[in-house]
This record gives sequence, structure tokens and C-alpha cells, in this order.
Amino acid sequence: MGWVSSLGHTVRNAFRTERAFADPWALARAVLAVTVGAVIGRLLDDVLATTMMSVGAFICGIGTLLTPLRHRVVNAFVMAFAFSAAVTVGVLLQPVHWWFLLVLAPAAFWAGVWRALGAAAGIRACLVVVGMLITADISPGVDAGLEMTRWIAAGAGLVVLVQLLPPYGRRYAAQRRKLADVYRFLAGFAREEAAAPGSGRAASTAFTAARTALGLLPQFARPAAAPLFGLLGEAERIRRALYAASGAPDVPWSVLADGLDDVARAVGDPRARPAPAGARAEPDRWQGPAARGLLPKLREAERLAGLELGSRRGEQAVPHTEVAGLYAGAGPAVGGARRLGQALRPGAPLFRHAVRLGVGTTVAEAAGRAVGDFWGHGLPAHGFWAALTTMLVLFPDYEHTFARAWSRPAGSIVGGLLAWGLLQLPWSHGALAVAVVVFSAVTFALLRTGQHVLNLVLTAWLVFLIHRTGTAQEAVAFGRPADTLLGALIALVIFLLLPTWHHHRVPALLARRLREEGRLLSAVLTGYADVAALDRGELETLRGAVRQAREELDEAVAHLAHEPRSHRARWSEPELRRITVAVADLGHATSVLTEHLPVREDEVVPETAELAGPVRERLAALAEAAGGGEPVRPGALCEVFDTLASSSGLAWIGDTAAPGGVSPVRARALSSCLGLVTAVEALAAELDGAGRHGPHRHRAVR
Repeated sequence: MGWVSSLGHTVRNAFRTERAFADPWALARAVLAVTVGAVIGRLLDDVLATTMMSVGAFICGIGTLLTPLRHRVVNAFVMAFAFSAAVTVGVLLQPVHWWFLLVLAPAAFWAGVWRALGAAAGIRACLVVVGMLITADISPGVDAGLEMTRWIAAGAGLVVLVQLLPPYGRRYAAQRRKLADVYRFLAGFAREEAAAPGSGRAASTAFTAARTALGLLPQFARPAAAPLFGLLGEAERIRRALYAASGAPDVPWSVLADGLDDVARAVGDPRARPAPAGARAEPDRWQGPAARGLLPKLREAERLAGLELGSRRGEQAVPHTEVAGLYAGAGPAVGGARRLGQALRPGAPLFRHAVRLGVGTTVAEAAGRAVGDFWGHGLPAHGFWAALTTMLVLFPDYEHTFARAWSRPAGSIVGGLLAWGLLQLPWSHGALAVAVVVFSAVTFALLRTGQHVLNLVLTAWLVFLIHRTGTAQEAVAFGRPADTLLGALIALVIFLLLPTWHHHRVPALLARRLREEGRLLSAVLTGYADVAALDRGELETLRGAVRQAREELDEAVAHLAHEPRSHRARWSEPELRRITVAVADLGHATSVLTEHLPVREDEVVPETAELAGPVRERLAALAEAAGGGEPVRPGALCEVFDTLASSSGLAWIGDTAAPGGVSPVRARALSSCLGLVTAVEALAAELDGAGRHGPHRHRAVR
């Protein structure tokens, strides 16, 4: 994709309007907080109280609508406290004038680092810094500014209070929603298999989101939420069982999909009813190895979904090994600190994003102040609007940064015109209070529909509000769109000067994924030799490392479709698509081997362990090739496997005592190993072909 087509893609995305709305009850609570603040201000006949309480309730209300993963009261309290503290700091820094930039730069940097805790957490951190920006710029003085902050804090406190109102819903609602997404993904996989056997593909997004949500639960709350951890562990086991059954004959995929959908509804929908009797008739009559692998797991998931959280039965639902580390591991504080530490590494993408945010926000604030202070041009003598635009435009990736840079100025221009028109009308204090509530409600409702729509309403509301408070009345309607254009332009320049191009990262991430896969496969293949010697905890640690490597690779590859990378990418788009499919097939083969690990002594196949060393060496060589090293000749592992299978006895699957004279355990092990070798060699062939025919095969990977 070249620059022209890539820019066109971001423009189209910028003006895409989505029908995505917040939870109605959450939206109603946010509107209620703004309404109460406006009513109190009107009863006090204090315009400053009306406007500032509305600002505090409005911005903290947005914080409660951004993908809450913690309890809504906790979200609201943390947001209200942080925002109130930030606006107070902004007022105290108002007298230092340009020296304020020395505080703004590290604050914006840390807001970028905070994104390591999630996109919503990063946006909330930006909103907190925006609060400091606003009061540092428009506060008329320390004493008057502190009065403003008291009303802002009161409005923020109203947001906390309204979270205490019913309805309360089910416990751990955010965690339930993420787990429901996991089971819906599994149902979708089963439907893909029903439509075209062998076509189902893995995706880690839903599992990652569920793990993150459960990891945010404090240690004292985890016993009460044990069924949710059990459901995630069961979902991991069901995924492996689905992979193992992929392509098998006589598998009722459609009925399995319906069963998984039932679990998703039972977990995520408080009004869900149990499936009618007889709905599992076909799976119950289904026989064979795939049935023995899938049906007990599906029934266990249904049982866990029916447990009441916090009950004695629920607390006795011990999670499986797959999530035992998550259940008993570090709490959210330690886990969050670990993620922040990883983001602070100079080579991490989020570190570069944080540097962009710190530099860009500071430059935009300085530019906005300079335009108003030194050159005028009808603009206000402060730069917070340009700075907040830069902060909210800059994202960790190219696509979102450029799309927001097109859409926010467009919305601001139209919003500024709308505000100018409204300001021509006479406004009483009562009419102002009503307008504040209406604007807030519309903004909350349109929060997720698109930046151009949101910024139209947001700009109109804030221009109208700032005008009514008497700050730069003659310049606000014109200045806000102009500052938005300035801030968006600075954001684009900063991103291009300090970019994050994911096509540079893909080869290294692929190499890391293959090395981690090799370590995991070495442990899995060795586990076929001795049941007692297999350390399930260590196995889960290895699977966690593979999971993290896979998620980082998937995230980087997902960004490539939007980047202007054709002149710099190592692999072309078709080559990369084939490589990622081959890597997914390798993960599929690993899951099948893991699913069939022996649990009894009569299930061991010692000969399988002899393949562990060659597989690990082969994947290490492929990792070197993916990272820019020497190419690997396809077919070498097949030769090793043929030799081992015949010399070690792995290919001897006969058993006179077994039905049909064939040992199902040994046949399954042989088939699984053959599938693994085939997947490894298919990946080797793709890497070799891409290295021979790729347009930049001689370019060193940076």
C-alpha cells in the first residue's frame, strides 16, 4: 500500500459513522450527574457554579463510559479524584506562565505510558492532563481559579454519587462481557468448521481481553469470581479440543456452536434462560475421540456458567491449570506495574508513543500560546485547545492518528459555526442550564459514533460554555476550529518525525514467536514420554510466553493493512498473508499435541520425545531466517521425522489387544506429530519462497 492509497484509507475511516452506543443505564447516570449540577447552579443563581460543575460532571462522565473493566464506583472515584487534583494543579501553575511547559511534557509522557493498562485507561489519563491544561490556561488567577476547581470537584463528586443508584446488575459485569465474547468466538469457529471443514482460524483478541479483565480483579475478590476463572480455563481447553477435532468426520459443528452460544448468553446476559430440554440430544449421541475431548468440556462450561458468583459452590470452582497462575498470581497493582515497566523500555512501541505525546502536546501548547500572545490573528491568548487536540489525535498507530487528524478538525469547524449561531441568541441562566444538559446528553450518546460527529457537538458545547463564562468571548468561536487545525497538523508532523511503522517490527516479532513455540513444543513432546515428569505449571508458563508473543505479532500484522509500507516492507502483502496462515497452522498443530498429552501411564508414547530436539532446532533456524539470517531449506525436518519414525518405532501403531488391531493412542500421537512436521515445513517453504521472490529480499531488517 503506497502513501496515496494509505492516506485515502485513513480519510475514509475518519468519516465513518458507527452505530455504537454506551450502556443505556451508564449513559443515563452520566446525564443525571450533569443535570443535578446544572440544577444546583441554577438554584444558587451562580453561572460559574453551573458551568464548572457541568464541566466536572461531563468529563468524569466520559471517563465512566469508556469500556469500564472495574466496578463503576471505582472507575468514577478514581477518575473524579485524579481530574479534581489535576485541575487544582493547573490553577496553582497558572502564575508560572511559560514555565508550565516543563510540567506539561512529563505529564503528557506519563499519559502515553498509562496506555499500557489499556486504551480506555490511556484516554482517561489524557483527559486528566487536559483538565490541568484548561485551568492552567484559562484560570483568571489563583483565588478565582481555586473557586472554579471547587465547583469542578463538586461536579466530579456527583458522578461518583450517581453510580450508587440502581440498577446494580450482576457481579463482575465487565468480566462477564469479556468471557461471553470468548465463547461467542468459539461458537464462530465451530460455524466456520461446519461451513468448510479445516477453515477455522485462531484469534487471540477475545482471550486477551478476558485475561486482562480477570487480571484486574483484586486478590480478595478472586475466590468469589472463581467460576469466571474456571470458564476462561475451560474455554482454553475447548479451543484446543476444537482444533483437535478440526476436519474430523461426523462432528455436529452447528449444534456445538449453539451450545457455545448458550454458554455465552448465560455468562453475559442476566436475562438468559437455560437451553430447552433435548437441545444437547445430538452431541450426547455423538461418539468417538472428538466427542470424548469436547463434550465433557462443554458440559463443564455450562455448569460453571450456571454457578452463582460468591456462593459457596462458586467459590469451590477451582480454576484449571490454564488460568491457575492468573487466579493465584500477582494482583492488579503488581500486574499493572509490570506492564508499565515493559512500556518504559526504549524499544517498546508505547514508549515511542509516550515520547510523541509528551513532545507533541508541549509543542502544541507552546504554538497555541505563541499564536495568541505574539501574533494574535483573532485567537485566544492560550493554547490548551491546540494541545488537547494533539493529545487526543496522537495514537500508537498510523491509522488512528491520521484518521483522527482528518475528522477532528472537520467536526470542530462545523461545531464552531454552530456555536457562533447559537451565541447570536439571548440566553438566560435557566436557558444556559438546559443547554448544558442537552449538549452533554447528545455528546454522551454520540461518544463512540465517530470523531467527526463527536467533535462537532463537543466543540459547539465547549465554545458555547466558555463564551458564557466570559473568557475571550470575541475569539472563541473562530479560535477553537483554528486551534484544532493547528493541533492536528502538529500531531501529524510529530508522528511522521517519530513514527511507529509496524512493518519494521514484524520479522523480529515472528522470530520471537517461533523461538517461544520451539521451547513450548520441546516441553510438550518430552511430556509424551513420562506423565510424572511433566510440570504442568512450567508448561503453562511456556504457553503464556507463546501467547504473549502471538498477541504482539497479531497486533503488529493487523496494523499493516493501513500503513504506507510497500516501499519498506520485507514481505509483500500476499507473502505475509501466507506466512501468517502458516504460523497459525503451526499454533494449531501445537494445540493438538497439547490437547492429547498423556495423563495416564498407558497413554505415553516415549518415541515422540525423540522429535523434541529436532523440532526446537528447526524452529530456532526458522526464527533466524525470519529475522534476516540465513535461509532454511524446506524438507529437512520431514527427512528427520521419517528416519525417527521408522528407527524409533513411532510409526508402529499395531496393537493386537486394541479393537481393529490399531493402538488409538499411538495412532493419534503419530498423526499429531505428522501434522506438526507438515506445519513446520509449510512455514519453512513460505519463508524460503518469500526470501527468494520478495521485492526486498536483500534489504536488512532494521
